[in-house]
Amino acid sequence: MSEIKMSKKMKIIYAGTPGFAVPPLEAIVQAGHEVVLVITQPDRVNARGGKISISPVKKTALTLGLPVFQPEKINTEKSISQLREYEANYLVTAAYGQILKEEVLALPKNGCVNIHASLLPQLRGAAPIHRAVMSGMNQSGITIMEMDKGMDTGDIILQRATEILPTMTAGELHDVLSVLGAEMIVDFLADAENSWAAKQKQNDAEASIAAKIQKKELFVDFNNDAKILYNKIRGLSPVPAARCMLDGKVLKIYESQTVDWSKGARPGEIVAFDAKKGFIAKAANNALRLKQVQIEGKKRLEDTQFVIGYNKKDSILM
Repeated sequence: MSEIKMSKKMKIIYAGTPGFAVPPLEAIVQAGHEVVLVITQPDRVNARGGKISISPVKKTALTLGLPVFQPEKINTEKSISQLREYEANYLVTAAYGQILKEEVLALPKNGCVNIHASLLPQLRGAAPIHRAVMSGMNQSGITIMEMDKGMDTGDIILQRATEILPTMTAGELHDVLSVLGAEMIVDFLADAENSWAAKQKQNDAEASIAAKIQKKELFVDFNNDAKILYNKIRGLSPVPAARCMLDGKVLKIYESQTVDWSKGARPGEIVAFDAKKGFIAKAANNALRLKQVQIEGKKRLEDTQFVIGYNKKDSILM
């Protein structure tokens, strides 16, 4: 992260939940602002182990000694009444996970801003990082936007682009954008009055939606071109991870590589499964090497390791 800029101290309410929202919170504190409250999603019980899971933002807030508020619903009268007591200059959000109604947006003295992981109006919605990589886009970025009652429809305050490298996964882009978002929110707070005055409306005609990833989307269809499958796999890596079925078991795919293949084979057919060539399956056009995989119940492996230790039965991936 670049050198933190010192600016006029402001009272900030910060709302965020996942790892993406941690660097911006840390940067705001480091810049000298008073984070009077951190809002994050409630603790959850892990379905498998029964352990309590707390959000990355809560962990960071507690480490920094910041007060934490975890309402099941942020828009209730009780929550609004509590938020009103803090008399914050700004409410800053980053992947919080709840939609804020107008009553909440009206609380801060100066306004509410969101750190959004796309170049708005492109990819409004819940999964802009995954969708950008899955679509094979070569550019993404961060938008600091004024929040309104719509879904990522508010005015653009600041915007900066970054390249999506051809091999970049969603996880790698996530980390780049998280740091960029941290730098930009500090830049905004350092000159908030002028930045706010220069905000611009979005062009709705150019808007696209980055809908939440659905479970049914996680499975790859080998009837598609190998390049499409390659982008989908890196766009879902490392989480939630693309997958297919092998021998009736779920096979997660974390890394792949397109392979020229002109020999006859049906889509999904395993055309190589050895330590020399690796794990290769036919696609509609060319083929795909599944370079890093994980069969259910086992650990994640490079394909050259997986093929040695796994005795496959089926010759078709579904």
